[in-house]
Amino acid sequence: DQRTMKAVSSQVTRRIKISQSRRQLINFRQASTAFDSKDVYSKPEIHEREPLRPYPLSAMRTVPGNIVRPPYADTGEVPYSLFPNQILLHDAASVKKMSRAARLARQVLDYACTLAKPGVTTDEIDEAVHEEIIRRGAYPSPLNYHGFPKSVCSSINEVICHGIPDARPLQFGDIVSFDVSCFIGGVHGDNCATVIVGDEQEKDEIGVDWRGVPYLSTFDKPEDEEMLRSGRRLVHAARESLYAAIEECGPGKCLTSVGGAIQEVSDSYGYSTVTKYRGHGISSEFHTAPYVKHYRNNDTLELHPGMIFTIEPMIVEDAGDCFEWADQWTVATTDGGMAAQFEHTVHITEDGVEILTLPE
Repeated sequence: DQRTMKAVSSQVTRRIKISQSRRQLINFRQASTAFDSKDVYSKPEIHEREPLRPYPLSAMRTVPGNIVRPPYADTGEVPYSLFPNQILLHDAASVKKMSRAARLARQVLDYACTLAKPGVTTDEIDEAVHEEIIRRGAYPSPLNYHGFPKSVCSSINEVICHGIPDARPLQFGDIVSFDVSCFIGGVHGDNCATVIVGDEQEKDEIGVDWRGVPYLSTFDKPEDEEMLRSGRRLVHAARESLYAAIEECGPGKCLTSVGGAIQEVSDSYGYSTVTKYRGHGISSEFHTAPYVKHYRNNDTLELHPGMIFTIEPMIVEDAGDCFEWADQWTVATTDGGMAAQFEHTVHITEDGVEILTLPE
């Protein structure tokens, strides 16, 4: 399906051109926030929420003429890949460009997460993200990609991915994922994170989330506490699965292990990992080989220095079945279970793996 933002192509394992690419390895274990044990937040009864529905959309935003655009920006038509049967291995100059785009995408993602407050609409967040990206001299990659009408994907509650920002005000307890991507210097940067709306306070009394923001510790109603505890556990699981997958990356390792690591974490929490959508290679083209499955599989692909791709597990409370809304973009769980997603862009180095989208 050419319209699907996260490609679902079969694994490509054909000829790979080796290049001399070097970057200093980042120890992501030290850089990541510790997770609360899944034993601390035992899986609660699924919290019933009102199903999400579409709200009105604002007009597609414009980009100044001085901003360099990807090929699809004006027409919405994505050209055929220049290298459909090959996996790019980036040289030092290319890695430098990719790192720049990834850093910008990360900075804007962190900014978007700060805007997720009760009463704020995702359309308002989209506008802020759009303006920040163009202020930094970049193009928001989702905008008009196969006709996608906005500059960021905002996926709330049972929406798994590709949610379109609209006029719905965010509500206390919403689980919202922002997928922020940008095009600068001729290449794309891509990442995603999930936050819980309203689950914050000034003082750290019971712990902090992955951003270091203190959790809310007092509640007006017991069901509010249960809702947030349920959401926290799901968000923890999604992020933990991402880092477990990154641990499996390195030269000479097999891409298959990435999916296995994600499913092992998901299973241990009693959740499901979505199988329909994949991570992907990324470069001057938004989505390229290799395509990264987030579940156990039998694909074989040896990882080589210079590979750059995304890992973006989507973890859901119940079954992983999903369907697409009438807008042909928004993907939601069939059974109404909540969803959470985290994504990093990673670079395979000579001696390990570097996370290009690590928070500063």
